[in-house]
Amino acid sequence: MDWGFVRLLVRCFESYYPETLGVCVVHRAPFVFWGVWKLIQPLLDTVELHKVISRERRPPITHYDGLDDWKYEYVPATAGENAAMEDVAKKKELQKERHGLETKFDAATREWIKNVNGKNSSERDEIAQELREQYTRMTPYVRAKNLYQRWGVVHDGQVT
Repeated sequence: MDWGFVRLLVRCFESYYPETLGVCVVHRAPFVFWGVWKLIQPLLDTVELHKVISRERRPPITHYDGLDDWKYEYVPATAGENAAMEDVAKKKELQKERHGLETKFDAATREWIKNVNGKNSSERDEIAQELREQYTRMTPYVRAKNLYQRWGVVHDGQVT
């Protein structure tokens, strides 16, 4: 590995893109990571774990020194929860609608770029909102339900 390049890359991100990565927490990294970490750590601004995650929210593992006793529990899929994915006709209809919106968004973006004056394009913003709403309608036909939906944390693409 070219460590000079790694150092330059880290400094570039740190100097020019600080908003991109505020904090990176690596949980249960593989053994090989620790050797790499020893080399990278001096290049980074350090942030102590307790400043990022409160002690009450950390697991009671020795090196985390936490108090949270939450246990993971897998909720299995129920029969028929992904039945909408079998409706190929509806899926194709929604994909065609999405393609049309994407084409409109692309055209609006190109027009906005030509006439850029420091202001947002209201037409482009409206199409972007339509794309978000359309994806929410299309999701049951293209994505299987996940654990967060089974837990009730996410409903129709929105976190509750």
